[in-house]
Amino acid sequence: MKLFQTTFNPRFIPTIREWAQSTSLREHGAIIHIYAPYTDKSIYYKLDRIQKILNIELPGVPVVGCSAIGEIINGSIDYNECVITLTVFDEPSTNVHVLSFYDLRKNCSDVFFNTIKDIPDLKGIEIICANSDIMLEKVSNKADELPEDIEVFGAVAVGDDDNKPFIFTDDNDYHTEGIFLVLYSGKDLHIQTNRMFGWKAIGYPLHVTKAEGSVVYELDGKPAYDVYSHYLNIKKGPNFFYDALEFPWEVQVDDETFYIRHAKSVNPDGSIVMSTSIPVGSSIRLSYGDPLRIMEHTKQAGLLIRDFAPEAITIYNCFGRKLFWDEQDNIEIVEISKHMNAAGFSALGEIMRYKGKTILNNLSIVTASMREGEKKELTGIDEDQNIASPSMPITARLAVFINTITEELMEKNSQLNDMLYKASHDALTGLLNRGAIERIIYETDNSSDWFLIMFDIDNFKQINDTYGHIEGDNALKTIAKYITDKITVNENIECGRWGGEEFIMLVTNKTSYYVKTNAEDMIKKVNQLLSIGYELTISAGATKHKKDESILQTITRVDELMYKAKNNGKNQLCCDL
Repeated sequence: MKLFQTTFNPRFIPTIREWAQSTSLREHGAIIHIYAPYTDKSIYYKLDRIQKILNIELPGVPVVGCSAIGEIINGSIDYNECVITLTVFDEPSTNVHVLSFYDLRKNCSDVFFNTIKDIPDLKGIEIICANSDIMLEKVSNKADELPEDIEVFGAVAVGDDDNKPFIFTDDNDYHTEGIFLVLYSGKDLHIQTNRMFGWKAIGYPLHVTKAEGSVVYELDGKPAYDVYSHYLNIKKGPNFFYDALEFPWEVQVDDETFYIRHAKSVNPDGSIVMSTSIPVGSSIRLSYGDPLRIMEHTKQAGLLIRDFAPEAITIYNCFGRKLFWDEQDNIEIVEISKHMNAAGFSALGEIMRYKGKTILNNLSIVTASMREGEKKELTGIDEDQNIASPSMPITARLAVFINTITEELMEKNSQLNDMLYKASHDALTGLLNRGAIERIIYETDNSSDWFLIMFDIDNFKQINDTYGHIEGDNALKTIAKYITDKITVNENIECGRWGGEEFIMLVTNKTSYYVKTNAEDMIKKVNQLLSIGYELTISAGATKHKKDESILQTITRVDELMYKAKNNGKNQLCCDL
């Protein structure tokens, strides 16, 4: 494999001719990438010239490209120059296919799936998109259905309000919406992807309680901006983006899925426009960018890349990360590509499949390393792997101190919550225990209407004697699961295990009709829960608390009604509603 690189300069045509003479493109798979600075006012004219030259000098080689900022050539960031790369594969079995989708109305995911299923030895999928979140999500979901050993990587094209992001392929049109895919396949092709963050989470987790797309309205029920104003004293205004950039969010969607998002602006209502969408229900923690820690993470990833011994590396560097480093924005790119052939660009979002799920990252670096055949030892590599810094700034030490205290408090809080849960819940059923449900009943506001439903498993002793106590426990847990999944998920309903096979339910701010019909429905549904040789039924009583009576009198009455139901033949409700 060979990676050729150049810029659009006075020697462009001779350079391309040299590329064509140095390799036989008719016998090998190849792909051309173009990274175009989006702020260049004459960029479309230059791109037209570039593509005409490429079509003449390198006919038949597919061309893909996008708008960028901070184009990477020879392992270093360049500016205001179009970067053109040619990747040529040596092995006959290695092939490159390009798919492009520009019509947002069409279901590109079906076309994508139907195309790739017939490609043998598929090893990697490069995704480049512009203003196409929905299309990217559909394609990513389809890609995640593929075997996990297929790497997925790429980025989002760069633009702003004045200069729209764009992508293009061989059709010579520049599309401000859409997506293209480069499919890499080959028996002897090897691809490794890596992701670099380095941000360190601090503080307690907060939950996204209201959000729509990239706008987050509330965290733990409070305006999202409070997290910056209260904890960091970051003000609204023109500097908000740059001040908040040092404290992005670490977003956790589930046990396996983490990514970084950064704030872009604050709306008058206190909502925050984030770099990309954040789903409701996810949890976030503020993180901070310590340069030493970020570089340490980058160096560790660099060692993994070198161990892979790539012949070519594509680097997708976040534009926000470039801004974070300011005048040192080249430091990580140089570290990653030491003694290795690397190109790429700074993007508005970096795409990588991680643990089977394709994620759009922010403030990260994603790399795609490729080689053909067995790895060859890289020569001239600096073997010094001591990446520890001899000194640490006071701000970093304070952040470590704060984070350590926070994690210790979170652990203690988790232990306390676990103790409180065990103290208030029945170990077998997971429902409230008698002490907890009784306390809730006695603390009920007597100025409002409230009801009690007490029910008991019929013939429970017979179940234990006939089928064993394990089956008896199973009956209790089955009913408790039904109550948890179907009943107490509704507002103003609490349920606890009163003792043995008896349960009690507190219902507030409902009507007598609601309580009666739902109690009857519960009796019918319980009758259908188990069918393993015996019938599982319950008998229940229901009553309403009277204004002039004590709570104990209400409890006594519902208990009497339940036993009346049992004496009347069981599997029924007896109530005075």
